[in-house]
Amino acid sequence: MALKKTFKNQGGETSNGYYRVREVYTQYEKDKDDVMSFAASFTVEAYDYDTGEPVTSRQIAGGPPWEPEGIGVYGLILPDMEPVQNLIIKAYEYLKTLPEFSDAIDC
Repeated sequence: MALKKTFKNQGGETSNGYYRVREVYTQYEKDKDDVMSFAASFTVEAYDYDTGEPVTSRQIAGGPPWEPEGIGVYGLILPDMEPVQNLIIKAYEYLKTLPEFSDAIDC
């Protein structure tokens, strides 16, 4: 599962991107007499859809650092302890609610 969407490349032109969820982490906390807390976070990576090359943070000599829109770490607050395989689906569902992924399609 992944999302396909365009992004502005380092030269300012539009490229096709392939965005995938990687490294889903969970956090469970339950102290004595406290309510259980369960959360998850995940990392989003981007690849050039046409070449398969990773799209990473770069800096053009003498210019400011450049980072494509949408990559990074995102967090999820979960109401209960869902099976881990559902977390990946929830991660993609969450991404599609964000403005930077509003035009993304499943691929």
